[in-house]
Amino acid sequence: MEWPDFNPETLSFVTTGTAKAVWRRAANAALADITEDHTVLKPKIEAFKRRLDDCENWRYEYREIIEEFISIQASASNEQALDMAQAGIDALHDLLLFRIDDQTIVPAKDVFALSGGFPKLETVAVAGTKAPDIDFQFGLANPFNLQETLYGLDACAQVDAWQDYGVLETSAAVLAKTTFTNANIPSVMSNKRFVLLGCTSELGPAKSLLLIPGTKVLGVARRLDDLLDYVRYNAPDDTTFLYPKGGADLITQGPQIAQWILDETKPEEEIVIMPLAYLDGEANVRICTAMDLIIQRVIRQRPNSMVCQYCSPATVMILPPSAATAAQKRLDERPRWESWTNTISLGRWMSPALPTSSNDYAILNGIISTQGPNYALAKTMQMWRCMIAYYRDAHIVAAPFAPATRTISMVAYDTISSALEGMHHFEPMLAFDVGPASTLMAAILISQTQLMNRPIPDPDENPFIMFWDGAVHGGVWTCPYTLESLSTVNYMLGKTYYPQGYIPEGVLPKRLQEGKEQERRSPSTLFQELEGSEQRKPMPECVKQRLAFM
Repeated sequence: MEWPDFNPETLSFVTTGTAKAVWRRAANAALADITEDHTVLKPKIEAFKRRLDDCENWRYEYREIIEEFISIQASASNEQALDMAQAGIDALHDLLLFRIDDQTIVPAKDVFALSGGFPKLETVAVAGTKAPDIDFQFGLANPFNLQETLYGLDACAQVDAWQDYGVLETSAAVLAKTTFTNANIPSVMSNKRFVLLGCTSELGPAKSLLLIPGTKVLGVARRLDDLLDYVRYNAPDDTTFLYPKGGADLITQGPQIAQWILDETKPEEEIVIMPLAYLDGEANVRICTAMDLIIQRVIRQRPNSMVCQYCSPATVMILPPSAATAAQKRLDERPRWESWTNTISLGRWMSPALPTSSNDYAILNGIISTQGPNYALAKTMQMWRCMIAYYRDAHIVAAPFAPATRTISMVAYDTISSALEGMHHFEPMLAFDVGPASTLMAAILISQTQLMNRPIPDPDENPFIMFWDGAVHGGVWTCPYTLESLSTVNYMLGKTYYPQGYIPEGVLPKRLQEGKEQERRSPSTLFQELEGSEQRKPMPECVKQRLAFM
């Protein structure tokens, strides 16, 4: 999978022109149906395209441009919004290229239609070694002691505490508690085949699913050693993990992987397919497009397939009006120092995030500029796929928001790691550890795959509403500030005031708080000792300059 433009001097792909073309095609699609009334929408789209064409610094301006696009899509009719989603997907499939060999390169969409012509991947099956647990209960990693697992009522109490604190929606609490109190999980999962693209993802559900007796998981990743050891020593002996021999590369072997999934599943089985792989920079668009083409090929051949994914809060989000109301209340009640900080920074820090677009939804720009425009494009494309699969192709889709999490890729950088720690200062924002986040999201996913919890698509609802079900937004929805404007402040708080892994008292159930004393450094040290640690990467120069300004 390759971008069409390449710079031979830097030996790297050039992505801006292609990315702009994708957003432009998606916007144009809203005007394609001549039977629709375009009186209101057409001027907005023309203005958006002019701004896109006039953009001279894509890296600097993309946050506002993408927010403008999502605002248009959310305000369009449902059919127009879906046309835009389909056009965006098609544009990426058309523009990105697939290299078959040194002499042959074709549009990515064309090669997947010929997936049966590639050499087949061999399959390896691995089973666990433990005896199946006849009284199996799905567990939740204890957020205060990651070596412990909470079950039953204890797990439900923790979910209630998270809900009361404000980091997840009521639907997420109900779905998770349904799983934690269900004594019949193995039987309801018996006819499902979980296909995890990028199965070694830390936040993904692979390890949780592999503990369920009788479960079959198909996993794709390049390196599987750690996960294979986990299966052998932790999974029950009637649980099976299938993977392509030697691993497989999603970017270069997408057609073979799609055919492998079809060969290893039966038409009567329900496939639950989930894209989890992530790469830095422009490669994230390439791997997400490859996964999307795999998903498209599989669900077209298996009508009873279910598409699942975790949405990122670092996107432009459409929220329930209640979230905007809660954020406005927090803004009205904020301490004086927060408004002063916004003023002295000329609005760059602690900027309010409350643009309400209608009585039905609000818009929150969660994009963080350091992640780049390609991250925003990749994550938005995955949301487009969910919309099309759910509202047009009649597949079951589960796509809840997942919280900010201390994954290895995040905490490897001192700036990001410290910013995650500082999030807790702005209640109800919360950064999760990997274990609690992964098991919580897996519990929600398991519940969403059950027939009784599957909502019927409403053709009259805004397509973005589907992402509200089961959302664990980590408090971002009701925080009065944008993530972008909090990044530096969070860094300073996390670097000096909060210890690594600090958990606010309100996040734990009362019976789990006893004896859980935590220390915080004095606020007087807030702007001292801000040099990078030896264990993690040093503070970038741009952050030092911001701190010096403050």
